[in-house]
Amino acid sequence: MARHKEFEPDVALDRAVEVFWDLGYEKASVGDLVDRMGVGRRSLYDTFGDKRALYLKALDRYSGTVESEQRQLAGEQAGARDALRVLFEASIREGPPRPAGCFVVNTATEVAVHDDEVGQWVARSFGQWQTLIEDVIVDGQLAGEIAGHHDPEMLAAILFNAWIGLRVQARVDRDPQRLAPMIEGMLRLLD
Repeated sequence: MARHKEFEPDVALDRAVEVFWDLGYEKASVGDLVDRMGVGRRSLYDTFGDKRALYLKALDRYSGTVESEQRQLAGEQAGARDALRVLFEASIREGPPRPAGCFVVNTATEVAVHDDEVGQWVARSFGQWQTLIEDVIVDGQLAGEIAGHHDPEMLAAILFNAWIGLRVQARVDRDPQRLAPMIEGMLRLLD
């Protein structure tokens, strides 16, 4: 007779995202994962595979939850400037269950540099975000909300890279009051 899982895999995976986001891949031990996910070691391996396989699943989960929520929130805004503001501000808010900074940026600097599969995952994620920013810029230009003299692709690249820097800074300086002026500076580039 098959045993019934004593945990909810999606909840456990959300907790794995938190562990990897907070500690990073190298520092997160299997013990940390077992403790914080609320699963037994054997269940972890049976359900998710080894630590690397779990990490890849955590990245996909992050994309399907956190990033999806951010895209949806941006899409609900009345205008392009508000959509970009919402995206940028999401990076400086910290609070349960989300650690500071950005899980994907952490992954880019820690794991992607020596793992091609993870590097390709990060590159896809970054490309999707930059495309979203470009689409918002084009919409804003068509609505007269963003200056039309900007090349949308170039402006998107600049804003995206500034946003990456903001996400790194948010990991170090956790005071949103000190980070908020950076967002205002980024938005002034739309003029």
